This record gives sequence, structure tokens and C-alpha cells, in this order.
Amino acid sequence: MRNRTKYILLILAVAGFALLYYNHFNALNETSFEPIELTYAKIFFGIGILCAGIYLLKKNWRNILTKFMLGAFGICFAINLFLFIEIYPYVQIGKLYAEYSEIETCGEMEKRFETDLKNEKIVYFQFGIGYDIELAETLKEKYKIQSIGMGCTIQSEKECYNKLVNEYLKEKHNDGIIDY
Repeated sequence: MRNRTKYILLILAVAGFALLYYNHFNALNETSFEPIELTYAKIFFGIGILCAGIYLLKKNWRNILTKFMLGAFGICFAINLFLFIEIYPYVQIGKLYAEYSEIETCGEMEKRFETDLKNEKIVYFQFGIGYDIELAETLKEKYKIQSIGMGCTIQSEKECYNKLVNEYLKEKHNDGIIDY
């Protein structure tokens, strides 16, 4: 096996394993189930490892095993990259939600709103049984406001923040948020 092929295999295997590890833990945290793609990625990674083991034992099979390893690790990497792109935004929303969950009073929320306004990273908290996708898309496209679904339990400190968002929209854009 040439050095270039060794490096490619090593990079694919390490990157595939790192993404597999990241996706395994974050997919379970964000979606509460393991996506079928992750299962396939694990199978292909296992096939790559199996081929690497056989590669060390069978010298006359090395040419074909190299191709199998490249294919298996490559497919594992591609699937995990796809999953990473799918999971990463939800991980970021979870981190953002965790930041706001630590704020307990309306006064602290007002300070946070001022900071968010300066940084141009305003958030709107949606309460209710269903998440209003149309409202979230409008807020994102028209005003660059991130929307977070909160479920049915209304939290007063987040309502304070929402009132400030609504006041800002009325002042700046002559528009307000209509909750359905």
C-alpha cells in the first residue's frame, strides 16, 4: 500500500470515527432515537475495521482489502457528515435554550435582550401545543430572529423577553408578532 493511500485511509477512519462518536451522542440527545443512517454508518465502520484486521493477516488479499477499506470508511464518513449537517443546528438550539433557561427573572431577561439586540441575535420563544413553523420562518427571513419552541408551559421570564421583542418590532419595523 502506498503512503498516500495509507494517509487517506487513516484520515477517513479517524474522521469517520470522530463524526460517528459525535453523532451517536448528539442524535440520541436531540431526537431520542438513533437514526437508521447512523446504524448504517456503524456497520460500514465495522466492515472497514474488519477489513483492516484481515489486511494484517492475509498478504495475498491486500489489494482488494485496501479497496474495501477505502469504500467502507468513505461511505461511513459520508453518512456521518450528512448526519452531522442534520444534527448540528438542533445541538446549537439546545445550547441556546440552555443559556436562556439559566435566566430566572424578568430584569435579567431585559439585560439579555439588550445584549442580544446589540449582537443582532434576537430570539423569540413560542409557547403552545404546536410549533408555528410559518411564524418561525417569517421571523427568521424578515427580521433575522431565531424562534425556539417551548411547549405548553408558559414561563414568565421568557414572556418578558417576547414582549421586548414585540416592542422592538413595533418601533423598528412598525410590525408586531401575532400569536395564533
